[in-house]
Amino acid sequence: MTPSAVLFDMDGVLVRSEEAWLRVLEDAGRRFRGSPVTREEFAPTFGQGTAEDVRVFGLHCTPAELDAFYVEHLPRYAGEVWVNPDARELLETLAARGLRRAVVTNSVSPLARALLGAAHLLDFFEVLACSDLVVNAKPAPDLVLYALGRLGVEPGSALMVGDSRFDRGAAGAAGVRFVGLGLDGDARIERLGELLRFTAGPGSPGAR
Repeated sequence: MTPSAVLFDMDGVLVRSEEAWLRVLEDAGRRFRGSPVTREEFAPTFGQGTAEDVRVFGLHCTPAELDAFYVEHLPRYAGEVWVNPDARELLETLAARGLRRAVVTNSVSPLARALLGAAHLLDFFEVLACSDLVVNAKPAPDLVLYALGRLGVEPGSALMVGDSRFDRGAAGAAGVRFVGLGLDGDARIERLGELLRFTAGPGSPGAR
């Protein structure tokens, strides 16, 4: 079945900002626990929500205080953010096919807008589902359900593409088909552009 909407994780799918986030968490560790978060601590946690950052890294602050720190400090590392070269053409094609489009991210709204704006991708999305808009971040289903509600789409008519267990868990909990980018799911792709084969109607280029 051809979906009517595609939901995208942001980091690791549309952009890669691991190095920028590592730098910010090094700074946050210095500020809120007296020592920088190390690469070894950070690597297995990338993609989790702010509340988990506070808990896992032992930071002496609230999630709201940490979000404010991120909003203030991440932009200085924006030059280290990589933009997926497949993203723009894919999004243009999905828009031309009439598919609805949303971002589902554990980042807060100001950061998501800043990163997508810097990548020149922000205008392709009708909805940004960000962690400050719901109670529970991924892997809970809240963000996925928020995006679907804003788009007016049922779970069975959407698919979600992501690259982490947090994305897979959120999609599954919401009843949305999950396409893993370099990750097993209901389907798997190795390049973002391969997603087109799951969104082409009968007779469309790439349909199968």
